[in-house]
Amino acid sequence: MNVNRKKLKWKLENGVICKMDKIQIKTIIEGLKSSSSSRIQDTLLKIRSNIISSEKGIKLFRDCGGLNCLLPHLRKPNERILDITLSILGNICLDEKCSEAVGELNTFGPLVSILNTVCRDSILGRTCKLIGNLAQSKSNAEGLHNHGVVKALVALIEGRDKTTSNPTLTMAVRAIRQLWMIADKRDEMLSLNVVRCVTILLTTECESIGLMKSTHLDKEIEEPRRSQEELIIGILKCLGYFTTYSIPQCAEQLQGDGRGYQCLVALTKTNETLALKCLMNLCYLSVCRPLLGTAGLVECLVNILKKNPDVSWWPEGSVKALAQLSGESVNRSRLRHCGGLPLLVAAARVNSHAMHALLQYVFDDTAFQIMISEGLIHLLTEKLSNYVNNMEIEHNLNAEIMSENKNINRTEKDLDTLKICEEANVKQQNEIGEELKVVIERDNMIVGFVDAIGSDRSDDSDNDSTNLSLSPSRRKGIKRGRTSPKNSKKKPKLIKMAKKDWSAGVYWEPKSPDPISPQFPRMTSPDRSDLSPLSSYSDVNWSGLSPDYMPHTSKHTWDWSPGSASSDGSSPSPYRADFPWSPSSSGPASPLSTEDSSDSEVSGRYSPVCSEGEDEADSNKPNTIKSAIDPAQVAHELEELIMEDEESSDESPNEENSKQLTITKTSGIMCILVLLFRVSHGACTNGNENREEMSNTIDLLTGRECMNTLLDYVERCRRPTGRAARIIARVLSNSLCLISILKHRFVFRLHTMSVNSKHPPTECRQCKQLIKLGSKLLEQVTIVAESSHGIGEISYHLLKGTPNMKQTLCITLPYIVKTEKVLKKYFVECDALNLLFSIVSDSKENIQNCVTALAKLATNVQIKDPKLLENRYKDYVSISYDPILDNLATDDIVTFVLDDQSTVIANKNFLCQNSDVFSVMLTGSFKESSEKYVSLKKVTKPALEYLLTLLHCGLNETKCDIEVFPLCENLETNLEVLLLADRFLFDKIKCLLSSAIIQFQLTPENADKIYIWSLGDGMGYLCVEAVAYLLTGKMDEDLRIASFKNILELEYKDQWLEDIKSMILRQLVK
Repeated sequence: MNVNRKKLKWKLENGVICKMDKIQIKTIIEGLKSSSSSRIQDTLLKIRSNIISSEKGIKLFRDCGGLNCLLPHLRKPNERILDITLSILGNICLDEKCSEAVGELNTFGPLVSILNTVCRDSILGRTCKLIGNLAQSKSNAEGLHNHGVVKALVALIEGRDKTTSNPTLTMAVRAIRQLWMIADKRDEMLSLNVVRCVTILLTTECESIGLMKSTHLDKEIEEPRRSQEELIIGILKCLGYFTTYSIPQCAEQLQGDGRGYQCLVALTKTNETLALKCLMNLCYLSVCRPLLGTAGLVECLVNILKKNPDVSWWPEGSVKALAQLSGESVNRSRLRHCGGLPLLVAAARVNSHAMHALLQYVFDDTAFQIMISEGLIHLLTEKLSNYVNNMEIEHNLNAEIMSENKNINRTEKDLDTLKICEEANVKQQNEIGEELKVVIERDNMIVGFVDAIGSDRSDDSDNDSTNLSLSPSRRKGIKRGRTSPKNSKKKPKLIKMAKKDWSAGVYWEPKSPDPISPQFPRMTSPDRSDLSPLSSYSDVNWSGLSPDYMPHTSKHTWDWSPGSASSDGSSPSPYRADFPWSPSSSGPASPLSTEDSSDSEVSGRYSPVCSEGEDEADSNKPNTIKSAIDPAQVAHELEELIMEDEESSDESPNEENSKQLTITKTSGIMCILVLLFRVSHGACTNGNENREEMSNTIDLLTGRECMNTLLDYVERCRRPTGRAARIIARVLSNSLCLISILKHRFVFRLHTMSVNSKHPPTECRQCKQLIKLGSKLLEQVTIVAESSHGIGEISYHLLKGTPNMKQTLCITLPYIVKTEKVLKKYFVECDALNLLFSIVSDSKENIQNCVTALAKLATNVQIKDPKLLENRYKDYVSISYDPILDNLATDDIVTFVLDDQSTVIANKNFLCQNSDVFSVMLTGSFKESSEKYVSLKKVTKPALEYLLTLLHCGLNETKCDIEVFPLCENLETNLEVLLLADRFLFDKIKCLLSSAIIQFQLTPENADKIYIWSLGDGMGYLCVEAVAYLLTGKMDEDLRIASFKNILELEYKDQWLEDIKSMILRQLVK
């Protein structure tokens, strides 16, 4: 008998069933029609053992009509026959076609009847197994729902007793899990309290093993039996699917008897993967997060993540859960106390959700200081640097197109082109508002951080001042009332940033409440006595570091795919579609997406920390020495430039878009800038913080990498006067940051920005804004450097600082200090002037910085451009020499013989009448008076001819008043004539010619030549004017630097530096 069975099994497995074998199978199936119970039992055993033990056997059984003969036995009262029949059906329904065939034969009713009427545990278990296998087909699952199988399964679980085995409960839970896959039936299942029923079952099992404290007795934790372990795993898988349905009613039932969340937290000790996944899915519902925190999820999650310092090895979805938990104040407090903030900062390095979660803590000073101590500033700088490195220049050159169109005839086609350009520009500006905002959900509020939008009207005007008038309440950032629904379409202006309020551009809007079932219970806080103690970041001592991480030696495999809870024929069918329950796929929405905000009312935008009393702190500003720069005016202009409001469509996010909490590339950079701005506010506000911590924060914030990266972003972005500019302005206005700013020579960068641009300012709006911004920021540094605090700090470092610091201050102070009294303090009393010229002489610095510093210093000490003082002539004209010798006797003509044997003929009488020197020479007792040819030494022919021309023009007359000067085009000739005028005592000519040379020929190209000539052959003439012009004259910086280099390379280097020094010193001590 056993041999025949083995042969038949071999034939079935190897596909060699012959015609005789099929007849034999049909013969066996005929036995199911017998009226004898014993024969039916034997037939069923043969079918289970010999026929359906392979896939081919199942196919032959189905093809031979075995299902039609087998299914009627589900209605037989014989429990033995029913048990075997259910076993056979449970196995063959793993095949897709068999499952569908069974479903088409009206099997659902009998199965529900068995659940409702039969009490035998094995039959109930096999029935649940069969239901679970059938439910893997969508059509079968819908049929089972329609026949009330869910209600029967719930009754089975709720009516369990000591005779109900754990495997039966496991199969019932698995069947419910498969039926949950029909999305349209989930609400109906919730109405039957399916989720609550399964959750209470889990709580009961945890109580039985001592994992949860019983309400009746305290029980020690014991090792669960295998059947208990399988049941708990099956329930956790089922709950995992439940948690993907993100509605409050489902979350409510997951509380079970009020301890559901606490039970899941406790299960993380034994079933970490599944339990943690359920909890993380629940984090996507805002109504659940406070209860999860009360249940101990925050501490639990933090303890799990602390085991591994590598974020990439953390459980999948844990970072998003950590970010979601930061949305409520109670959980933020727990995260701070249990040492979770360092984990959040570490996760923010690689995860955008964690980065956005950091925004939740911007209103919590203590938490924010912890994050700063954990490397927040370095993180933000690194992120910003990476963004800027891949950032294109986003300037708008539409103005260039419009300028070109003005120079051509405006045909109809041209006007259409111009209109298209203007429309594109408007569209681009409208898109900016969307790019400059980042939105989070915080404490059931929608919180938006929107960058300040400047007015283009003031930028396009040639006047630096603005005509925008703001009411006092707007300037102070007073809270606004809510707008009425009728006006909700009108987008409100953003709040202008008050000087003491970092949260400008922050708007708050109530989040619409989730639809909650009327039976939603008020849960009491579970017992938290078994939770871990507070970390070193607790209220008692939060200044220390969190406990060290415990690294793992190997990475865990996190498999979130739900599988069957039983190993006996209960694996998922290979044909059914996978139903993932990861929140990033079919489950809850992404971590930063929430339900829509209320559309019935638009809340008023107001600052949560803004108050009238904050402006009173302005009276505590350090006293400043009276300067040409008005600090209040500079602050006002800088504020107007950076934070000016405008009633346009790009000023505030529209209501609909503000409801969507999404993470994009632009929202990512805005998140970084919001956090940096918050850091700058904390570092620049005098509070009760630890002085050492504040000093470290300032050093990091004002470091070379951070500040230069911010400026790189400002120079490339489409809104140069946005939040990044506000961060820089905030830092520069803080006296505590002054020395660090000067140390890193940030003023050089600001100066370059104020004088150079990527595009012509007339053609690029952004470049025009950058130039204006650079100058205003430099003025802000000036105010701080000339304040009492600034004077004390800088003076100390000039006298007692390191050599490098002294050198840096000497080279940077001329860029920012403009008040004469302060300049005298620094450069005379603190000896910065001597040190500066020593640096230039020894070539210790970049020559460009040195030259610009000297030029700035000269301007600040009121050394005037000589060209501005010499404006005697309207123009000049070139003329040639004409001696006018007509009708003159030979004795009246004199011929001068020069060194090169060239000759110049002149009117002897004219010379004697206009020059005492020539009169004595040509008519006196000298030998030249009797000679026809007079020799003149050290005179060139062009110079002598030009001198005689000036005499003929009457320039030596006392009352000469000439408007158009007869100037020689050659500079060397003019300079030589200047010496000749002095030699031959033509004082009037010398004075007039000097003015003409200064007015017309003292140019960037000639200034160094004039100075060199002055020291060489010029006997000091025009030396002072040349020095002053090279220092303060209007010229390109490159030409000024080239002139300095040219002089410094000659033997006149020391004299050149001495002339500059004496000129500056004379102005300082006058």
